[in-house]
Amino acid sequence: MPDPEFAQVAVLEADDNLYPMAGREQEAEAPQTDNRPGPDPAARPGDEAGPGVAERELNRAGERYAVWFRSAVIVPCAVFGILATPDEHRTATISMAALVIGWCALRLVWTRNRTLSRSWPPVAIDATVLVAVGLGQAATGTGDPGGWVVALVSITAVTCPYEWPTRPLVGCGLGVLGLGAFAAGSFAHYGEWSIALAGARVLLELTLSRLSYVLVRAQARSADRLTERVAARRRNAAVAAARRSGEREYLATLHDTASTTLLMVAVGTRDGTRWVPERARQDLEELAKVPGSDDGRVELGPLLGTATRHPAVHVEVEIDAVPPLPATPALAIFHGVREALTNVERHAGVAEASLRAGLDESGKIVVELRDRGRGFDPRQVAPHCRGLSGSIVERMTRAGGRVLVGSRPGGGTALRWMWPDDGDG
Repeated sequence: MPDPEFAQVAVLEADDNLYPMAGREQEAEAPQTDNRPGPDPAARPGDEAGPGVAERELNRAGERYAVWFRSAVIVPCAVFGILATPDEHRTATISMAALVIGWCALRLVWTRNRTLSRSWPPVAIDATVLVAVGLGQAATGTGDPGGWVVALVSITAVTCPYEWPTRPLVGCGLGVLGLGAFAAGSFAHYGEWSIALAGARVLLELTLSRLSYVLVRAQARSADRLTERVAARRRNAAVAAARRSGEREYLATLHDTASTTLLMVAVGTRDGTRWVPERARQDLEELAKVPGSDDGRVELGPLLGTATRHPAVHVEVEIDAVPPLPATPALAIFHGVREALTNVERHAGVAEASLRAGLDESGKIVVELRDRGRGFDPRQVAPHCRGLSGSIVERMTRAGGRVLVGSRPGGGTALRWMWPDDGDG
């Protein structure tokens, strides 16, 4: 909608110097919130509410990499055990090593299926292999403290607490079972408890492994609690920001309706008070609305037709084809036009104005209201005068649009609403 006269007026955008509140809190007061119910901030991760994110990631990594680490140790030890075994025991050792390597391969495959890897079949297979290797030392000819069976039992004791983090009795039980089978097999092979020192070392490794996991888990739970506190603060801040936004919207509506009507009654108008009942009814309808409840798309034309029915100002209306737009910017334009017409009645010194609405070359919705009154200097607006900055500029900025104010003393006033505001206008 080109207008040669609009270019002759000093056009000022709403900036921080002229309108301190315009758009400054846009980002802070419209946070992206998650509507899904969050966990109780007072609940400790790992309690009834379940482990937190950090603890779950720790357990997932432990379950997966403990099996890989154990396999990386056991497979070379089994190969070296075959090479170091005397010829009379080599066949039995090869069979036992094949069993151990197959066990490692099967457990590695199962790590891809978390449900299967945490079920009872892996526990049964682990227990069977540990007992078979431990008691089979008489057949394989092993049992010395430096043998590959000791290495298998030792690495199993180290990794089991991490492989079964949420079932400590299973993890520690497998370690103790492996140690018991190793001790029983050594006793059956040697006939004496000469392997007691190696068994004590394995038991110590199992204890230290479990304690290390508990310490790491404590740090993960601490991180989860911190994350929950931060999330709770963000949720509270979002609720408070939404509440403040709703309060400001309601106050702006109050300013645009009841207070304006009462002021017009107090100062009097050219047509007496015949317009008061209808205007009061409209005010009550506006005040009864819940800010933010209008989430659909509305036609701007009928809204502008209602807004321009002013008792003291005759408005020449020209509305081109405008597509439906969201209710928030539509209501921002509606209230802004009403407030601007009230300002024409109070300050412009004229009883006529013109309003045009349509689309510009880029497809933006543009609504322009102008009068040929006394005008003003936009830079000299007092900070306490909130009609222009609060009810018009700030509200439109929060709705994702922009308002241009053009005026000069003796040159009339022009206001232009644009939506959406993509920053190129």
